Amino acid sequence: MGNKAILVPVDGASNIKLEALDYDTLATAHSVVADSPKAERGGLKFNDTGAEFGWFDGAIRAMPAALRDAAVVAPVARGASGGLVGADNSLAEVPGEGLTLAYTQGYPARVDERFAEIAGSREGFFEETGSIRDFPGSLTLLKRFLFEEMERPEVLSRAAGFAHYGALMGGHFFGGDYLAAIRLAGNEHSYWMCHSGARDVRAKPGTPSRAAKKVASFGRLVPAEASVCYRALGQMPEAQARGLGLAGRPRVIAGGHDTCLSHIPVLSTFYQAFPEMAGKPVLQVEAGTWAMIAQVGGAARVPGDGFTRDIIIQGTVDGEPVTTGRYGSGADFTFLKKLAQEKGKGFQRTADPAAIGRFLSAADVFVVPNVDPSLHKTGPFPEARGRIIGEGAFFADAEVAFLATNVMTALAVAQQVDAIAQDASVPIVLTAGGSKDPCFAGLIATVTGRRTYAMFDKDGQAVSETTTLGAAICGKAACLGIHPYKVDTAPLGVRYRRVDALSADVARPLKAYREKWLARVREG
Repeated sequence: MGNKAILVPVDGASNIKLEALDYDTLATAHSVVADSPKAERGGLKFNDTGAEFGWFDGAIRAMPAALRDAAVVAPVARGASGGLVGADNSLAEVPGEGLTLAYTQGYPARVDERFAEIAGSREGFFEETGSIRDFPGSLTLLKRFLFEEMERPEVLSRAAGFAHYGALMGGHFFGGDYLAAIRLAGNEHSYWMCHSGARDVRAKPGTPSRAAKKVASFGRLVPAEASVCYRALGQMPEAQARGLGLAGRPRVIAGGHDTCLSHIPVLSTFYQAFPEMAGKPVLQVEAGTWAMIAQVGGAARVPGDGFTRDIIIQGTVDGEPVTTGRYGSGADFTFLKKLAQEKGKGFQRTADPAAIGRFLSAADVFVVPNVDPSLHKTGPFPEARGRIIGEGAFFADAEVAFLATNVMTALAVAQQVDAIAQDASVPIVLTAGGSKDPCFAGLIATVTGRRTYAMFDKDGQAVSETTTLGAAICGKAACLGIHPYKVDTAPLGVRYRRVDALSADVARPLKAYREKWLARVREG
C-alpha cells in the first residue's frame, strides 16, 4: 500500500458504493456498499440524492486511517440520471429535500407524443443520435427536459443549470458548488453519448442533435462546451476535507458514465496481452445489473433497425462511438431468484457441466426475458413480456431455477452479440458479476462460439469491477495530466484466461434448446 489513495464513490440504480484504491498500484484497499436511497413525492419517483451524498460522507469518515491521504475523488454515475440545480446551488426539484427525478419515471402520453414530433422518425433519430426515440422515461434525456417544460414549468423556472449525476457528485465533493461543476464539466463526452438523444454521433463530440436544438430548456441549462471526465474540476475545499477526516485537499473530477468508464481497463490491458489484436475490435460483455454488450475498438457500426431491439450508441470517455446492446439481465435474475425463494425450494448458487447437460436435455423449462415488468419494451426482445414455462419444475428444484435463469441470460446476451458483431472472430471479454460465474461464462463461450476471456489480477482474483477501476484510472490521469490510456496499469498484473466452452455433449442440447427457446420468445 502506497501513501495515497483514490476515492471512488459509485452511484448505481440498485446500490451505492465507496471504494478506496491504492494510488500506485490501483489495487482495491477498501469497499463498503449500501442500497441506493429512493423516494416518492407527488406520484413521481426520485433519487434521494441528498441522502446518498450524506452516506458517501459518512463512509469516508469511517475509512481506515491509512486511506485518509486521498489524491483524488473520482465518481462513477449511472448514465441517464441528473438533477436541476437552482441559482442558490441547491437541488431545485423539491426544495429542501435533496431529490432528483429518477430516470425510471414514466411520462404522460402527451409528453411522449410531443417528443416524437420533435425527434422525427424512429429511424432518422436513431441514425443521427444512436438513441431510441421511444425509450421510456428519461432514458432519452431530452425527453426529461420536455417533461419539465410541459408538466413542471414551476420547477424548471427555479433551475439555473442541469447536472448529469457525475457532475452532481463532483459538485458535492467540490464544496457543494454544483453550478461550478456544471460549468467546468461541460457536456461531458461519454454522458452525451448515453441514451441522451442530445448529440449528433456522426459529428465531433459535443455536437448537438437537431432535436436538442428544439428543446429550449436543454440549451439554457446544459453547457455548450464539450469536456472530458478525466480533467479535474479543482480541489476539495479545505474545510470540507477536514470535516471528512482527509489529509490535504484531494482533486475532484466530474466522473463519468458507468459503462463508458468500464471500457478503460479493458482497452488499457487487452491489447497489451494480445498485441496482435491492437486496433481490432473486441466485445466487452459486462454482465451486471444490466448486461451491456459493447464493441470497443474498430469502427462503430449500428444495425439500421437496432432501435427495435435496444441497440444504441454509447461512447468512450473521449466520445468515440461504441455500439452497445443492452439487456436488463440483473433485474430479471433478481426477480426470478426472489420468486424462486418465495414460492419453491430456492435458487442454487452454482452448477457443474453435467447438471447443465441434464437440464438442457430435458428441455421442459424455459424463461422468456423481461420477467421483471420494468424491462418491458427494452432488450433484444422488447415485445416479450417475460414468463416461466414449466413453472412446476422451476419452483420445485433450486438447481433448475438457477440453470433456467442462467441459460436465458446467456441466450439473450448472445442475441445482442450476434447483432453487434457478425464477424465471429471478434472475441469477448467478460466483466462484472458474470465474469466470476463459471457456469455463465461457459454458456457464453459455447452459445456464441467465440473466443471468450475473463480478466484476473496478479493474485488470481477475477477483475470484475472494471467500472470502479476505470474511474480510478481517470482520477489518476487527472492528477498526472495525462490521458487515461497512458496510466500505467502494469502493477495490476492483469492476465486474460480463456474460458473453456462446454463439451460437445452439452453444446448439442444447448443448440436444440436455443431453437425451442427462441420459438417461445417469439410467441410473446
